[in-house]
Amino acid sequence: MKILDCNLTFGATNNGEPYKNCDTFTDLLEELDRCGIGGGLVRCAYSSTVGVNYGNDFVARCVNSDAAKAFELYGVWAVLPPFTNETPSPAALPDEMRNNRIGAVYLSPRTHRYELNALTMGECLDALEAEKIPVILNTAYGVSMTQIYEIMAAHPRLTALIADSDCWPNARRLYPLAQRYESLRLDLSYIMDAGGIEDMTARFGAEKLVFGTAFPYRYTGSMLAVTRAAAISEEDRAKIFGGNLMNMLKEAGLR
Repeated sequence: MKILDCNLTFGATNNGEPYKNCDTFTDLLEELDRCGIGGGLVRCAYSSTVGVNYGNDFVARCVNSDAAKAFELYGVWAVLPPFTNETPSPAALPDEMRNNRIGAVYLSPRTHRYELNALTMGECLDALEAEKIPVILNTAYGVSMTQIYEIMAAHPRLTALIADSDCWPNARRLYPLAQRYESLRLDLSYIMDAGGIEDMTARFGAEKLVFGTAFPYRYTGSMLAVTRAAAISEEDRAKIFGGNLMNMLKEAGLR
């Protein structure tokens, strides 16, 4: 079955994390080939270290390059509040993504220095919700769980991909969201609970779960092993390993 990873990063971070950077797009492709991952969603760390538009443009060029053709890779763009006109406007963003092989956006208020609330990002989230575009809300990028809860309450039909890196085990933080919001999906990158995949599949259905590794901040083999060993049906495993992510992209017209 094809394996797609919803949480990939490349580009030197310049901050000492992770221990071993995935500096170049070639490094990323070599790692995917080595461990049998066929593609997924990838963001460029240069959006945090060099500049948002530099990183966004860089990842778009990479996923549309000849080197990427053997992989089912889609870029991830950072988005900013629209008031400074630094990233595409909420109205223009969906078409810009479709034209550049971009499969999702992410919010990084801590690194990009803005207040994440209804005033700053409400208009953008309204547009993304209406277009069913996947929005990555990851506590590793400086989005708090309180902010995630507030965003989902205000945008209950948002196609959100949630990752919580701040707490393990994190079922008590994630399960209320998974239970309440139909379009919300859980990124498994930081899910290491014993029997966690089995429990979530039984509670919410495999359709709620999306395979991710958080490479290079975490080792690709960890979640590969956990997902392969989970006591679930092969049909459910195929959904988690790639089917669910592909369905999200298709619903948004991004694939």
